[in-house]
Amino acid sequence: MRKVYLIFIFAPLFFFVKDSSASDTTKVLFLGNSYTYANNLPDLFGNLAKSAGKIVLTGISAPGGYMLENHKTDETSLSLIRQGGWDFVVLQEQSQAPAIEHFRYNSMYPSAGFLDSLIKLNNLHTCFFMTWGRQNGGQQCIDSFCSPVFTNFFHMQDSLKSAYSEISSMLNAVLCPVGEAWRKARMLQPGIDLWESDESHPTIKGTYLAACVFYAKLFNANPVGLNYTGGLLQPEALFLQQCAYQTVIGINNSGTEIVKEFSLNQNYPNPFNAATKIVYFLKKAGDVSLTMYDVSGRTVLKRNAGYKPSGIHDFILDMEKYSSGVYFYTLNIGSERITKRMVIVK
Repeated sequence: MRKVYLIFIFAPLFFFVKDSSASDTTKVLFLGNSYTYANNLPDLFGNLAKSAGKIVLTGISAPGGYMLENHKTDETSLSLIRQGGWDFVVLQEQSQAPAIEHFRYNSMYPSAGFLDSLIKLNNLHTCFFMTWGRQNGGQQCIDSFCSPVFTNFFHMQDSLKSAYSEISSMLNAVLCPVGEAWRKARMLQPGIDLWESDESHPTIKGTYLAACVFYAKLFNANPVGLNYTGGLLQPEALFLQQCAYQTVIGINNSGTEIVKEFSLNQNYPNPFNAATKIVYFLKKAGDVSLTMYDVSGRTVLKRNAGYKPSGIHDFILDMEKYSSGVYFYTLNIGSERITKRMVIVK
């Protein structure tokens, strides 16, 4: 497969733009392969940030099929690192290698260590791009070395999560848990089309979800509500924004799930016709209830979930018998409460 090297800002312009006086510009270099190149991930990330009023300059070296071991000896990739000026250098390993023990320990980790040393030598920060498992799992082989037979996507994703979490922790690097955001999206919408027909490469939804994860992690900001959708329908983009943010605030660099706050997500889908899902997060355990009101303030529904432990939970509401209109729902946990708006359209 031919090599691809691009440098661009917000659009696939084949030149490098640098303004040394623009201290408010965030500069991110992506080193990967076709997973990074597909659907122009750096460009989606830049445009998403632009919609939030941020300026992002991106660079990319993404030859098809490349491993970190290849980047370690690729003069273009090395020159881009040595050029300096980047806030983050993103490292994406070949999609199967982290799940194959031989390549994880004999290729990925040593190569990541070499690149991380060069990145730090140039006063930059390393960020690992955790990729996703194959749509239906399966055994992964490179040359004569193979992984276990993964029973499904989630099984393979567990292996990728372990590898990326371990190397990020070892090198004290930033971890962008894109694959875990795919896990969350698939759990909430089992049939979501994140994979192309090869069950490997991302659709535009998959790449947009990755861009949202990078935005949430690198800017420590919530992408929910940003108006750049990458060509997706607004409800589709909103769902992916929510999945990204939920993942980033719920996972630290060691891969351990954490809950940092009591929060209530916008229901999805919204507007909706018959049923909708509401996801919420608890920092500590407590008695949970959900109350729904119409625009006049009249209570039309109340659900008591009982005592819930800390973590991620949800309500699924069947609203088929309710009339079209604007409603409000309030999540109550002890003396704390959060209210959001929903719309039913018949």
